[in-house]
Amino acid sequence: MGRYHCHNDMKLFTAFLLSFSFAIAADLPSAESLLAKSVEQSGGAAYSQLKSAQFTGKVEMAGHNITGPVSVYQKGNKSYTVIDLPGLGKVEEGFDGQTAWEMNALQGARIKEGEEKAAVERSERMNILGTWRDFYTSARTVGSEVVSGKPAWKVELTPKTGRPEFFFIDKSTGMVSRMSQTIPSAMGDIAVDVLFSDYKIVDGIQTPFTMTQSAMGQLMSMHFESAKYNAPIPDERFDLPPAVKSILDKRGKQQ
Repeated sequence: MGRYHCHNDMKLFTAFLLSFSFAIAADLPSAESLLAKSVEQSGGAAYSQLKSAQFTGKVEMAGHNITGPVSVYQKGNKSYTVIDLPGLGKVEEGFDGQTAWEMNALQGARIKEGEEKAAVERSERMNILGTWRDFYTSARTVGSEVVSGKPAWKVELTPKTGRPEFFFIDKSTGMVSRMSQTIPSAMGDIAVDVLFSDYKIVDGIQTPFTMTQSAMGQLMSMHFESAKYNAPIPDERFDLPPAVKSILDKRGKQQ
């Protein structure tokens, strides 16, 4: 009899846990509603007019006393970023709509493929939350956490290619305050955590002027001093560098 009652007690306890879990999940707002609210709060209709973006500022490497200029250009589904760090030289990365690449003085040029390329394609979309269904198969609210002292909803987005990414949406403002993801790279999988802060309205769009990234035990902050939307950017800005073209030529194909 003892074993029988123990077995029944365990079944009751399991049923209670399941009911409790369902009750908690039922109290969470849907991911779709949170993403829609974030888009509306951060820009809404202004996103439909968004064709290009240009950011300039500086990068700081915490603990290394290294600071250098950074410029970011986006146009449609193309992007180009360049950072110039004293002692390290230029660090560049880009996407011309077909080929994702990066280049620096230490490692030379490299082409990103597979999950890494897919992650670039997602990240370069200027209104990723408003078009999330183009790149993700599902979205769900998995809980809430405190980000920089403020409560935020934690939303899991599962991409069509790659591992789940987590967006933290501030409960009071609707802005994205943090993003966590695992990025494949030439050095293996890298856990990356980014904090977004210092939001300012630029042409009707709430824009984070500070992004602080934590990866591989290193802390890097981007502080933008200028943000422009729909400013003319020549198509040549997104051309592949000769070193990247050389890699493609050797492969005998264009990606």
